[in-house]
Order: sequence, then structure tokens, then C-alpha cells
Amino acid sequence: MKTQRFFLFIFGLLCCIPTLISSSIALLMGIFTVFCFGNTYQDKTAKWGAYLLKSSVIGLGFGINFQVLLKAGENNFFSTAFFVFSAMILGLLFGKLLKIDKKIVLLISAGTAICGGSAIAAVSSVIKSDSNQVSIATGVVFILNALGLVVFPYLGNYLHLSQLQFGTWAAISIHDMSSVVGAASKYGDEALQVATITKMLRVLWIIPLSLALVLGIKENRESFKIPAFIIGFLATSFLYSVFPEYNAVYSILYKVSKQLMVLSLFFIGSSISFKSLKNVGVSVIIQASTVWILICILSLYYVSFFLN
Repeated sequence: MKTQRFFLFIFGLLCCIPTLISSSIALLMGIFTVFCFGNTYQDKTAKWGAYLLKSSVIGLGFGINFQVLLKAGENNFFSTAFFVFSAMILGLLFGKLLKIDKKIVLLISAGTAICGGSAIAAVSSVIKSDSNQVSIATGVVFILNALGLVVFPYLGNYLHLSQLQFGTWAAISIHDMSSVVGAASKYGDEALQVATITKMLRVLWIIPLSLALVLGIKENRESFKIPAFIIGFLATSFLYSVFPEYNAVYSILYKVSKQLMVLSLFFIGSSISFKSLKNVGVSVIIQASTVWILICILSLYYVSFFLN
């Protein structure tokens, strides 16, 4: 039986290699695999999913000009900051009203405001949250993140959003980088580039948030680390801009990175812990979903009226 499960897993993984499989389908295939057949390699698939995700994000820099990245940062700094702070404040406020554990509230708020699981991992290492608190926060964020990946492209088409509007909306509203890129790549190449740049601006807020928490908790000052994939993304974007003579190579690396993102979503889906999902209480779901919906509505209003 274990051998059969292994081959079924490999079959599902191989199905995600062709470009015919979209990111959302890959995620659902991963969830379906673990739901129906289980996953005895859950820790390993979670680890490889994280590696593939970070590698694919770094590789996407080979398709984005560094000057464009800097210009986008200059133009979108205040709007990104507004939505990051709004999500954090709303998350903390609803968490207090619903009397949820403070560390869980902080983890979910950071995950919603910045970048889902990556922010949760960064913040949890600083505030020393236990495995149960991390699993609850990760579980609810995963549910909403998967929902955003599947639903957003359909909503974007229904609302007739432009590539710029959709890329910005997805980057501001969806939690994890993987789902942002997955949803945007399904919408179009321009949307993908806009979403990647805008999302990276949002991800960079991990640094000041972690630093603020470290400064506030003196014994944890050694916990502060800048995520390596952010540095890698900036480096590949810089190379793409400074050495244009290698554009043929960059194009291949960019396409490979897009497909690695699909594979990472299969791994992420197959590493889901249903035990973690069962631990998610009603109040936690209400807090996380309410904040997310409000941010989705606010950001949709922003892209509809200010990004025409």
C-alpha cells in the first residue's frame, strides 16, 4: 500500500510538469492526493515545496527589469504600506474583540498583511510561538490562500479588470507569494509581472515587522534574519537588467521558474495537515476571513478607481 501511495504521488507530480496544468489545479491535485491516499512524506514534501517556491520566486527576477522594479517601489510604496498597516490593525482589532490568543492573532495578522506562511514562520521564530499556535494560523491562512488562488482569476474576468488592475489586486489581497503568482500567471503575462513586483514590495515588510518585534523582545534579537529569497530575487532582476546579452538564457530560466511554481503548489497542497485544519476554531476563521474580505474589497476599490 505504501508503494502504491508513492507511485500515485509521483504520478501526480509528473502531471504538473507539462505547462497544461495551471497553478490552481496543481494545488487541488496535491490536496486531493493527501486527502484520498495520505502522505507518509509530509515533512519532506513541505520542505521541498518551500524550496521550490523560493527558487521559483528568485527565478522570476530574470523576467523583471531592475529599473522597473525600483520605479514600481517608488510609485507603490504608500499604497502597499497602507494595505499592510490596514491588515495588521484590523487583524489585531478583530482578534481582541473575539478574545483570541494574542500570539495566534499576531501570526494571522502578519500572514494576512504580508505573505502568508512566510510571514507566519518569520514572526513565530521571533515571538517564540508553539507548534499548535503556528499550525492554527497556518491552517486558516492556507484555506483562504487556496480560495484566493482558485477564485480570483474568475472574479477578475467577471469584473473586467485590466492586467495591471488584476496583478495589483492579487498582490495586495492574496496571502502567499505562490498563490499570487499562480493566480496572476493564469490571468496573463503582464498581470504576472505586475503581481510579482507588487507582492515583493509587500513581502519586504517582513523586515521592518520582524525588526520591530525583535526590538520589542530583547531576548529575541538574534532571531532577526532577512529572507534569502528576497535578496535572490533582487539579484536576478539586477542581472537581467545589467547583462541583456544573455536574454535568451534568462527567458528559459524565467519559463522554468514559472513551472517550478506549479510544482511547488502541488508539494504545498500535498503537505497540508488536516489535523491543523481541525484545530482552527470558529472565532479564528471569523477573524481571518473578515480581515481578508475587507482587504479584498478595499484593494478592489483602489485598483478600480486609481489604476484605470
